[in-house]
Amino acid sequence: MKINPINRLDAAYQAYQKNNQPKREEVTTKQQAEKVELSSEAKLQIQKEKDAKIEQLKSQIANGTYKVDSEKLADKLLSAWKSGAKIDE
Repeated sequence: MKINPINRLDAAYQAYQKNNQPKREEVTTKQQAEKVELSSEAKLQIQKEKDAKIEQLKSQIANGTYKVDSEKLADKLLSAWKSGAKIDE
């Protein structure tokens, strides 16, 4: 009689996998717990900050004082190109 310990290990591994897989209810509960919602006050504050930044950029462009950081631009273009994004669209 030949004893093959791999079969026993495989059976134990299969039982371990079956017992340690999360149940569907646990997965959906975890996903729901990670949901974040912003209050209307926070959304309003974010919008105000965006508007202020846009106005600042508009005035810098109008005055001719806006400077483009060429290294930052090149890094962004390179990372977009490496990720496969279509830059010309």
